[in-house]
Amino acid sequence: MRFVIRILIWSLVVGLVLAWLGWTPAELIGWLWHLLGHLPTWVLGFADWAWPYVKQGAIIVVPLALIGLVLELRRRRRRDNRSVD
Repeated sequence: MRFVIRILIWSLVVGLVLAWLGWTPAELIGWLWHLLGHLPTWVLGFADWAWPYVKQGAIIVVPLALIGLVLELRRRRRRDNRSVD
């Protein structure tokens, strides 16, 4: 029963906000549909912009991450060898 009451309260709140903004549910759905239609274009545009920076940063980050991984594996191996003794 609490679930139903919460749904009713949230529906009232959302309905009041939509009315205050002057939007209908159909307008909101149309806006979301339009947004989803443009989403692939925005994602590809962001990827085109970001890729050169990702490559540039990877020249520093990847070797450091590999060194950290090797050191962590060595620490784990030492810890495991100590626990076996």
